[in-house]
Amino acid sequence: MTAGRVTGTLTTHVLDTAHGRPAAGLRIDLAVIGPDGRPRRVKTMTTDAEGRTEAPLLAAGEMHPGRYELTFHVGAYFKAVGAAVTEPPFIDQIPLRFAITDPAAHYSVPLLVSPWSYTVYRGS
Repeated sequence: MTAGRVTGTLTTHVLDTAHGRPAAGLRIDLAVIGPDGRPRRVKTMTTDAEGRTEAPLLAAGEMHPGRYELTFHVGAYFKAVGAAVTEPPFIDQIPLRFAITDPAAHYSVPLLVSPWSYTVYRGS
């Protein structure tokens, strides 16, 4: 990290394991968790044909230590792609709270998802 310059990024990659392909068109909300524990949405993005957002969720210069929440809107995604889902969907939204401690690091949060299960992890 260059002195005074934050160089890290936050990205995600969403894979639709039910259909064996990237999850294109999936809405993701990014929120900062305040001292009171409440999320404050700062950004909404949609995944592209590769299951990624066109730009990082947090780009260089936007990264700050703190607590964050990603909300993946998977129920709407599976309904839009015609998956056989219940109404209401078994998994509708996936909120994931995590912390950024090093604003110079790259944080990747991949999601593997089906209408019935999901896995997230810190990727590279």
